Amino acid sequence: MRRCCTSPSTGPTRSCRGTHTLQALLLGLLLACSPLSSALAQDTLRDQWGAIVALSPFAQPVHVSSEERRYSVSGSVHARVAHPFDRLATALDTAAAWCEILFLHPNVKACLPDDSAAAGALQLYVGRLEESIAEAERLDLLLRTTALSDNYMAIRLEGARGPYAMRDFLLHLQAIPDDAVHSLISLRYSLAFGTTARLALRAYFAFGGRNRVGFTVESQGPDGQPQYVGGLPGMIERNVMHFYLGLSVHLDTLKVPEPERFAERLAAYFAAIDRYPRQLREQDEASYLAQKRQEHVDQQAYEVSRP
Repeated sequence: MRRCCTSPSTGPTRSCRGTHTLQALLLGLLLACSPLSSALAQDTLRDQWGAIVALSPFAQPVHVSSEERRYSVSGSVHARVAHPFDRLATALDTAAAWCEILFLHPNVKACLPDDSAAAGALQLYVGRLEESIAEAERLDLLLRTTALSDNYMAIRLEGARGPYAMRDFLLHLQAIPDDAVHSLISLRYSLAFGTTARLALRAYFAFGGRNRVGFTVESQGPDGQPQYVGGLPGMIERNVMHFYLGLSVHLDTLKVPEPERFAERLAAYFAAIDRYPRQLREQDEASYLAQKRQEHVDQQAYEVSRP
């Protein structure tokens, strides 16, 4: 089942996700080929992604969609960012950079990078808001740049395990230049799961998570208010949006002096998620900032003590 985030005034559409994914993969291959085919593929991707971003119901040029299959779920963000392509590509090619991005997520307790190998590696620790790094679940992820040219970049962050007994963690970023000072990006987050995990997730969404929603408008309520998607699609949409906002804040704060950068990123990230309170706000600003400051201290101590 495919879902696209749409404006409450227009309602949902159902045809955007799978076709665009396949087309983007094929066009990515063309971008690595001859100059002529590369130029044509870039123009096609720019038209496709630009059209998706134009559907954004938000004040920002950001569009969210999701797709649920029997044993997998994926969410995607397409966006136009105010950063030149070359600067974006340089800023996102290390495990350390991705750890800084992922750490901003409220459920990430720590992220420890290792850029010494041919493929960068990350140890990601995830858990509930109240859990410490010692209680968190560890995910081992590999970072691979699968394509990099003057007009196209593709990065995969993947691991055999996902959070909450899920598997096949994949965060896939693609980017192309839009003009001299803007880039278009596609960020896709996907997970797979077996029968046991699916049953556990259904139980969670029937009780504790029943009021959690994503961004896709599925219908209008009797009062005319939008009814947002819930369940697994809602979960994946929230998380891919968290990851996108972390990426956006990371890029926006690169010029902030190093001593002030961490605090600036925390404040900017909370301001970003607070634009979407129905989906993303789980705590007030003071609680988020205090939590992340403590987790940053804990992460530094844990990194020093690890083997």
